[in-house]
Amino acid sequence: MGWSSCVLVRKPGEKPILFDTLGFNERYALLTRLRELGVAPEEIGTVLLSHFHFDHAVNYPLFPNATFYLHEEEVRHIEENGRKDLAVPVEMFPALRDSGRLELLSGESGTVEGLNWLHTPGHTPGLYSILAEYQGEKWAIVSDTVKNIQELCSGDVSMTWDDAKSRESIDKIKQWADIVVPGHDRLLRVTRMGQNVEITPVNESVLDIFVPWLDEKFTLKL
Repeated sequence: MGWSSCVLVRKPGEKPILFDTLGFNERYALLTRLRELGVAPEEIGTVLLSHFHFDHAVNYPLFPNATFYLHEEEVRHIEENGRKDLAVPVEMFPALRDSGRLELLSGESGTVEGLNWLHTPGHTPGLYSILAEYQGEKWAIVSDTVKNIQELCSGDVSMTWDDAKSRESIDKIKQWADIVVPGHDRLLRVTRMGQNVEITPVNESVLDIFVPWLDEKFTLKL
């Protein structure tokens, strides 16, 4: 329905980390949520850009003191296919590239700012996910590696650059995670029972509609 996921990570004594930045249409929601959580945009120290699509990356300029992370394969994709992949805001990339604050991830996995990342290509060649242990469970923050519950259940994906790699990436997430934070859906729980895997929503869908000129917010439960 047009919303995208964005995750704030806070660790004691460290600058806040943001995973993805939503799209232009969600700017007011993003800044309002951060303000409600007591975080100013200037305080964000790290922005992890899962991939460079318009609905996940374009708000990066809102964070003037952050270091940004993209996978090197995503940068190659932007440079080689940015005019073909129409979801890439290719006009916005040079400013990020030349900012002096862009760092590149390379390889299949690693650690960034104390968080484990996993290269999960398919939707785009350089997409990556964050894997974390939280409250005794394994959380996978996956962006558009898995866009919704249907993709996690079936492995069938829409809007992917490479269908086979998307399936492979989804399978890795499904095998590892207890909780999945998808790119365009609710939190999803993965329950394994022998050879069977059950996917269920953790919570209901809630859509907040912000009307900034009225300074009002409407919440819809879907």
